[in-house]
Formats: sequence, structure tokens, C-alpha cells
Amino acid sequence: MSETEPAAPTRDKPRSRGKRLRYRLEYGLLKTAVWLVPKLPLRLVRAVGSGAGMLAWLCDGRGRKNGMENLRAAFGDQYSVAQRRRILQGSYRVFGRTFLDLFWSPRIQEKDWDRYFTLQCDSRAAEAAIAKNQAIYVTAHFGGFEWLSIAKALRNWGSMIIAQDFKNPPLTAIFRELRSAGGRQITISREGAMLRLLKHLKKGGSAAALVDLMVPPEQSATVIRSFGLCTSVSLFHIALARRTGVPIVPILAAPGPDRRWVIRFFDPVPIPEDEPVPQTVQRCWDVFEPIIRAQPEYWLWMYKHWRFLPEGIAPECYPEYARPNPAFDDLLSSVKAEAPGLLS
Repeated sequence: MSETEPAAPTRDKPRSRGKRLRYRLEYGLLKTAVWLVPKLPLRLVRAVGSGAGMLAWLCDGRGRKNGMENLRAAFGDQYSVAQRRRILQGSYRVFGRTFLDLFWSPRIQEKDWDRYFTLQCDSRAAEAAIAKNQAIYVTAHFGGFEWLSIAKALRNWGSMIIAQDFKNPPLTAIFRELRSAGGRQITISREGAMLRLLKHLKKGGSAAALVDLMVPPEQSATVIRSFGLCTSVSLFHIALARRTGVPIVPILAAPGPDRRWVIRFFDPVPIPEDEPVPQTVQRCWDVFEPIIRAQPEYWLWMYKHWRFLPEGIAPECYPEYARPNPAFDDLLSSVKAEAPGLLS
């Protein structure tokens, strides 16, 4: 249909009604969760979250297929098919618990911090960065990533956080309120984020963002190796650090032996002015990969982390969903020219 042709009202109208109904149902369910979940014992919430994760594993055929392909391509013969399936089931359970943990988080008080978290700093430089709380914190979809920001805010390490808006606008407001930790941190959308973050950092504030392995190559992206596979990632955090001089501090919420999350602050990542940007981005990711390899069930494997099949690479080396992409190949060529040997 061309742009000048009128839409068929008999076809569009029912679909529009269905979408409105779905949006209302989503909003009603989440508002109920906001009211109900904090009233329940945390142990019950986590059991329900694990059960919801297993239900998602059973129902989400596409995500299940993506996850199994991701594990095959990332680990090769290290795990059998049965072991990959157990890792992926664990990943779904962790996601279910993490999702419901966020709704329970208003129950956490500053005085109870040590009941749910323990702190680990890898170096004095990391301690200094969080003491000043002027840093660009980067993390991954690993472990208790939703509670990570809550734990930071309750220790007065609040940040300005970038979050993607939902297609259903009222849901965006719900999640922003949950992640604000009682107003101790600010959640903003991606639109106009660079300017707002620059101003915030130059005033002495801090920022936080997830390392996204699914950035389209046409956007502000570069290419790194993740689990030996080339992928397109954001260079947003590197651009902010170079323009402000604020250090990049990788952080994770890893599972501890006593059911508390270990809030781990890694050594700040150096940002040499003469270092190619892709190399700096790679060093940021290299902090996380060994942790994920050691506890793979705590990472979200169901996402399409490696969407693009590089030119000249055998398709079986990548997940089945990976497809050739000319823009990705152009970006890959430019990275190879800028940082020779990085992707070899």
C-alpha cells in the first residue's frame, strides 16, 4: 500500500481495539503487581518469579530457540544439549525472579541494606570512585541487575539512568517510579539522553547504563568480540567519558553464598585519548565476559545478541537467526582499519 492510499477501516479498526485492550490489560496487571507484590514475603515472591520464569520457558518458543542457539555458538562443545537446556532454564528463572524483585523493592529500607546486599570493591580506585560518586557505571543483564540500581541509590550512589520507553506509555511511568528508588535517582528516555547526561555529569553527578549487544550498526555503534563472535554495541559510555573526564566503573550484582547480592565495583576502565574507541569498548566488555562464562545461567541468553553474520563467515559459526547485513559489514571493516588485530 502506498502512502497516498487510504487505510482499510474494516481491517485496522479491530486491530486497534485489540491493541487498546491489550494495553489496558498490561497496565492493570502491573498496577496490581505494584500493589500486591510488596505485601508478600520475599521468599514467596522469588518462588513465584522462578515459577513464572519456567512458564515463560515453556511458552516462549522463539526465545527458547534463540537461547539454545546462543549457547551453542558461544560455548561450542563445552556443554551438551541437555546442559545448555538447564542453563537456559536457569536464565529464565533468574529473569522471572529479577522482574518480581523490582516490584518488591519498595520494601527495602536503607537500614536493611546489609540484609540484601554485600559490597565488594576490586581496588582502591573503585572505592575512590564510589566514595565521590562521580562515575559512569556500566553493567550487563546479569544477576540482580534490577536491584543493582536500587542498592546503589540506597547507599547514596544514585545515578541518572537511561531506560527504553515502552510502546504502552503508562508502563514507562510505572517502571520509572520503581527504578527511582524513592526519588534517589533519575530515569530518562534515550531521546536527548546525551545532552542531559553531559549536563548532569559536568555538574558532578553520575550516570548508569546497560551494555547493549543489540545496537543497530547504523546508530552510534562499534564492533567488538563477545564470546568470540562479532557484535554491534553502543559506544555511548565511551563518548561520555571522553567528553567529561568522568571514569567508567563496571559494576555487577552477582549471587552470593548467603542469598545476598554481591554489589561488585570493578577497577575503573582507563580511557586513553590515543586509544581507538573500539578497543576501549572491548576492554569494558572483557570485564564482564569471564563472570558470565563462570555463571552462564545468570545472563539473559534468550535475546538475539549476535544478529549479524559477518561477510565470509560460515553460517554455522553464528546462531541460526544471524543474517548478513551490509551496514554491519561496513562498520566491521572500519573497525578493523581503526584497530588492527582487535577482531582477529
